[in-house]
Amino acid sequence: MTRLAQLIAQMEGFFQPGTIPALRHNPGDLRHSPHSTHPQDPNDIGTIDTDADGWADLERQLQIDAGRGLTLQQTIFEWAPASDNNNPAQYLSFVLEGFGGAVSPNTPLAQVLLIQVQGQAEAQEA
Repeated sequence: MTRLAQLIAQMEGFFQPGTIPALRHNPGDLRHSPHSTHPQDPNDIGTIDTDADGWADLERQLQIDAGRGLTLQQTIFEWAPASDNNNPAQYLSFVLEGFGGAVSPNTPLAQVLLIQVQGQAEAQEA
């Protein structure tokens, strides 16, 4: 698991019981992904069959964004736009703090994705 995926899941509320990402097995709060279904609204946050598939879909989307040549800041500002009632600057600040100075807003996403979570226990922290 990449550190970025873990931080996104934390920011989206995946590790908090009862949140949409937790209930829908969707740590990235993705609207569309290979394992997503949309029982009520085709543009709603996707419902994924298992946590494992949710993590796979999140990592896949991050790889797609890295392939587009995006920086960390560009990714976060697309991931959590103000138009969806997010605070992209706060989101980016949370992610940067989670990396402890190892990356900057202008770090290419492909480089950020090389940083892995050290252990699964760390990935479970809320």
